[in-house]
Amino acid sequence: MSAKIHILPDSVTHMIAAGEVVERPSSVVKELLENSIDAGADHITLSIKESGTGAIEVDDNGSGMSEEDLILCIKNHATSKINSIEDLEDLESLGFRGEALASIGSVCRMTIHSCRNEENEGTVIEVEAGVITDAQKTAPRKGTRVSVKNLFYNTPARRKFLKKPATELQHITGVFRRIALSKPEISFSYFIDGQKTADLFNTDQIKRLKDLLGEESANSLIPVENKNGGITVSGYISRPRQGKRSRSDQFLFLNGRYISNRSISHAIVSGYENRLMREEFPIYVIFLTMPARFFDVNVHPAKIEVRFRDERFVYSLVRQSVKDALRKPSVVAGLSLSKFGYSGSSYSKKIKTSPEDLGQLTFDAQRPVFGEEHHVIDYKKNSLEKREAFSVWQVHDRYIISQIKSGIAIIDQHVAHERILYEQALKHSQQKKALSQQLLFEQAVQLTIEEYQILTEILPYLEQIGFKLKDFGSNTVVIEAVPVGVKSGKEKELLRGIIEDYSEMQTSDKDILDSVAKSYACKSAIKSGQKLSVQEMESLIDQLFATSEPYFCPHGRPIVHTITLEELDRRFGR
Repeated sequence: MSAKIHILPDSVTHMIAAGEVVERPSSVVKELLENSIDAGADHITLSIKESGTGAIEVDDNGSGMSEEDLILCIKNHATSKINSIEDLEDLESLGFRGEALASIGSVCRMTIHSCRNEENEGTVIEVEAGVITDAQKTAPRKGTRVSVKNLFYNTPARRKFLKKPATELQHITGVFRRIALSKPEISFSYFIDGQKTADLFNTDQIKRLKDLLGEESANSLIPVENKNGGITVSGYISRPRQGKRSRSDQFLFLNGRYISNRSISHAIVSGYENRLMREEFPIYVIFLTMPARFFDVNVHPAKIEVRFRDERFVYSLVRQSVKDALRKPSVVAGLSLSKFGYSGSSYSKKIKTSPEDLGQLTFDAQRPVFGEEHHVIDYKKNSLEKREAFSVWQVHDRYIISQIKSGIAIIDQHVAHERILYEQALKHSQQKKALSQQLLFEQAVQLTIEEYQILTEILPYLEQIGFKLKDFGSNTVVIEAVPVGVKSGKEKELLRGIIEDYSEMQTSDKDILDSVAKSYACKSAIKSGQKLSVQEMESLIDQLFATSEPYFCPHGRPIVHTITLEELDRRFGR
């Protein structure tokens, strides 16, 4: 009887190993960029075609490889980084397993052109499915160029599970930003389908932060510095109330390597104590430096997850470092209570608004939102009986109470307006007649590389709901017009908010318009704390019950709660 257990052939084991290291095109980019850094390069060029599935090329001016090294580099467990177990104790290089090029080469067609600095000729090898198909001598060149084509061509199942091209490109750009952010002393160039996307010169950390986070975000940062027990914590965090709506600008590095660690990320946020607003995510770029024996980077082949020998101590040190940075006099002075409308009472200061303050977004019954015709509502049809004339009140500038024949209705003013704006945005998009208001002074918005790519993807849908934007170069766009009703001075905040919301979602192409409309409606709707006149409340209710779903906002939150007169009587013991 033959044995059921057998040894897998090398071709299969190589593909299994590749599955651990090469999950998507961005995995290839990460490994190749790290190899270039380990080779001592001070200029690295990354070129991407077809979101990485067509081609990925990394060209550097590092130390290069000899012909013998080139032959060995695509074999499993071949590395120049370590020789013994002891070497792992003090490892400082980014790559070290000898798996990267072997794993990449097994699932693509790869060309490597390299030359050692002291040699008079270089070598080019061609690799297909992990096998060298050609090797030739060539003219000398400085450094190494690795070209990866037709990624996953021989593993169609893996290729099938890749996300849409825009998503894969965002992952690649994310890797590029993280690595470029950690190495300001290295120059980087980034090309997408032949177009230069980024050109970063070697510089200091502050300038690199401005290059990759944008001037506005970088200017909101304050330094963090602490050292204890052989561990150094350094970097920058955003001031309270100057964070973002997503985690897109949160970076944690360990000995120069980007890592993911929930405990340390929690320590950073915890260090803010109660200074963060609801749904505010601080911007941070934190560098941890410590001996390699203090942590284990072998948790996962991608080397992103890390375990610390004494995680509790590292957590406490990071948290205290953030707390100390936020307690500096210059930061505390900028967070005076008066700046945030504190009035000495138990309630936050009320925000008074007038129709003029609301811009075009007023609720005057004679001038409905978006210039829609005034709707005559049959409240019985919508299960909400007709209100008594002027029988509406605003409670804490947040809820509207309306008297109806069966009792009272309580309406959340923010989500009610959100539902109205959402349906109107979709309607105008379908009818191809979005209403825009031209800005008196155009607004320039500097975006990060990732944000610009997201904007490129959603731009047609933004235009459908009333935005008009033009490219200004260097990842900067100019807002020429916005949907009617957007409050003056909030245009940049609205655009950034929509981009940040979209970056947090994995949305199929058919849902992009819906996602953009939801984000626009949520961020443009009147806020809790805005005082409304009786006319504005009446108009809001009229327009709400003209929508297809007046009882729930686009995100599923309830808009209306009713309490019958019988229930009120019962509660008062009548």
